[in-house]
Amino acid sequence: MQLVVNGAEIEVDDRHAKTPLLWVLRDVVGLRGTKFGCGGGFCAACTVLIDGRNTKSCQTATERAVGKTVTTVEGASGPVVNAVRSAWHRGNVVQCGYCQPGQTLAAVSLLEADPSPDDAKIDQWMSGNLCRCGTYPRIRAAIHEAAGTLVAGPEPDPLTAPPELEVGRLTPEEMADPVHPYIRIHEDGTIVAYSSQLEMGQGIHTGLATIVAEELDADFDSIRVVNAANGGGPNGDVYGNPDVGGAFQITGATNSMKGYWGRYRLAAAQARARLAAAAAEAWDVPVEEITIDSGVLRHAGGRSATFAELAAQAELLPIPPGVQPKDRSDYKLIGREGRLRVDSVPKILGTTRFTIDVSVPGMLTALVLHPPRFGATLASVDDQAALSEPGVVAVVPIEEGVAVVGETFADALRGYLALAVEWDDSAAERRSTDELLAEHVRLVESGEKAVVARDDGNVDEALAEAASTVDAIYSLPYLVHAPMEPNNAACLMREDGVLEVWASTETPEYVKMNASSVAGIDKEEVEVHVTLAGGSFGLHSSAERDPVTEAVEIARALDWKHPIKVQSLREEEFKVGRYRAMAAHRVRAGADSEGRLTAFQQDIVAAPTSVNLPFVRDVMFTGGVDFFTTTGAVDPPYAIENFRLAATNFESRIPTMVWRSVGNSHTEFARESAIDELAIEAGRDPVDLRRDLLAGDPRTLRALELAAEHAGWGSPPADGRSRGIACSGFLGHSANVTEISLDERGRVQIDRIVFALDCGITVNPDLVRAQVEGGLLWGLSAAAWGEVVLGEGGEIVTQNFDRYPVVRMRSVPKIEVHLIESTEPPTGVGEVSVPSVAPALANAIAALTGTRIRQLPFSKTIKIY
Repeated sequence: MQLVVNGAEIEVDDRHAKTPLLWVLRDVVGLRGTKFGCGGGFCAACTVLIDGRNTKSCQTATERAVGKTVTTVEGASGPVVNAVRSAWHRGNVVQCGYCQPGQTLAAVSLLEADPSPDDAKIDQWMSGNLCRCGTYPRIRAAIHEAAGTLVAGPEPDPLTAPPELEVGRLTPEEMADPVHPYIRIHEDGTIVAYSSQLEMGQGIHTGLATIVAEELDADFDSIRVVNAANGGGPNGDVYGNPDVGGAFQITGATNSMKGYWGRYRLAAAQARARLAAAAAEAWDVPVEEITIDSGVLRHAGGRSATFAELAAQAELLPIPPGVQPKDRSDYKLIGREGRLRVDSVPKILGTTRFTIDVSVPGMLTALVLHPPRFGATLASVDDQAALSEPGVVAVVPIEEGVAVVGETFADALRGYLALAVEWDDSAAERRSTDELLAEHVRLVESGEKAVVARDDGNVDEALAEAASTVDAIYSLPYLVHAPMEPNNAACLMREDGVLEVWASTETPEYVKMNASSVAGIDKEEVEVHVTLAGGSFGLHSSAERDPVTEAVEIARALDWKHPIKVQSLREEEFKVGRYRAMAAHRVRAGADSEGRLTAFQQDIVAAPTSVNLPFVRDVMFTGGVDFFTTTGAVDPPYAIENFRLAATNFESRIPTMVWRSVGNSHTEFARESAIDELAIEAGRDPVDLRRDLLAGDPRTLRALELAAEHAGWGSPPADGRSRGIACSGFLGHSANVTEISLDERGRVQIDRIVFALDCGITVNPDLVRAQVEGGLLWGLSAAAWGEVVLGEGGEIVTQNFDRYPVVRMRSVPKIEVHLIESTEPPTGVGEVSVPSVAPALANAIAALTGTRIRQLPFSKTIKIY
């Protein structure tokens, strides 16, 4: 077959006639910008242009592209392309970036068809393209900006991406230096910051670049940031997360900026002091007379030098004593607007290397077929048909299923589909989600296995004396992470016995432990390459039985002859679980005759999560209580004199994992819903009742008052509309007012969300707003439609985005984010807005319809637009 791809004629073997164009572009032609997201046409991450029309290449047989012009993100050019890309960049649209090549090509096709689309046209056109990071409001704004640019002219210059930097192991000398593991200045003037935290869309690389540029007085555009790993040495791990004691490297709990704040400001300040000392020594002047601005050192006598000119000498000098980071009053970058994401251009251009894009000579691709029920094992496999497929190299039974190894993904997929497998279900989870939920509810009602986590005052007496009471059960389903990039890993055994592993892991230490155990080698013989993640939301926290395990198992079974990349199908990722735990809450609350909350008891049933995480479980699971289950309930922002919390650890075969906002994703739904119910029962305004409870928490109280003020809480909403409110003390101090209406078909339409947040010092305000926006839309997806279903006999029914709908462009409300200025150290924002979405929406629905929804998702009870 002859294809025309990006203007070039390409010969493709006829055996790929029926192969989806996506995989021919990626594995045959070698163009990696087009991404695999679902394989079912539900997400459009695989968008290309065929004769100028945006097309899902995973649903297009290659033979259908013959005689047509195929354009991928790598080959797109021209005025419309440049205008779209420029608007994407200037608008800080990108988060993880995995879906953005497809998003930008869809936008290009839209503007070619309609040079001046309105919001309705944009929503209609772009709703086929899924973004799990929730960049939709910015995409809409960027399309309008691109349209305006094309009218006004001139055409923006094409974006260009810098070359990818390779990151190797630190030498012992580098590890011993206070600066070198974190910051290096290259001969060309590039300043490389080595990030101990995984960039998965949250913008932490840009935050780090801002801190380093600020403390160095460097040119922000000279900063490059890369993921770092392999920092373990005799004195510990130089990349160990300071916010969890520094013992090991981990990204999670939205604490990246908290950990960065001290470490990288000091390292940059020390590097700056070295540069000043080098200049003073070279010019024979007092160091106090050296000034630095935008990467240039100067002396009043007329001498000047760039960082690059002095870097080599500076690295040889000791760090002057007493170096301290800048005073806040001297900041020029931190807290200011105008910083553009340092990782956005490669993501827009499709040159960012995610794990799916890793390729080394001789690498084979493996797909793993997992059991249809959790806990089932392989009974037998007939691989004859699979092995007869062209390009299939091997079929390898592994602990969690059967792997088919092929020369390309398409080869492995044909073999995967040809497998004949029987499973042993004797130890499998056979309960459906309905049965599992019923058992959660039974346990929360009986309290027969509950462990008390906190008990203040006398709850029983206060409830007995209460004038108004609420006694309600709230339930939440299993939820999957489903980032845009399915979970992948790759490995290669080098001739020197070092096992190289590529994974977008939140915890490189877990990868080393996992890979070394499976490979049968010492942990220090594993070298981890941390790729950028196409989203994570907690998924890449896994410590075992994940794609790293599978890649190493397969490579070892094949005697290490081939580098192996495990590519997860979307269906298989759903089937391996690692869900947010199902949960049932019973809340009993009481108020006195004046409507003051006097008693609050919250009982929780959920599978514990921290037990799945080495090191973490040692501090997060104590006395039979999992903090990851109770967080948000055990530490609410409210002062309640009579308060009790109890938790029951649910047991099943379903693997669970931390999920964006962890326990707060369910504990705050129950708490904030119950407080609203009690306010109604006691005849109190929900804001006034919360105001009383927040008297001892001025920062959350300020967020409550600010959100209520901007939402117009003091005046009634327009006819046919209602508002709901929720507060959160999760990581920061926030409040959410959600305004809704019913459309002509009786569906709930979320019209507006007003969110107020105090997260301490905001390093990059626009990136904070982006994370809040994305978190709100993530939470909306889960609250409105999110549910993983196990059918009769425990079979996993939900396996792709057709059965797991998420918010799309057409459903995005107006979002207002109000940041509260603070002098407190920064907290994280990647998860902060998620927990308040469901309760604020539940409270709004109750106010509008009179129906109190206590079981999520809302779509089980009412239609959500």
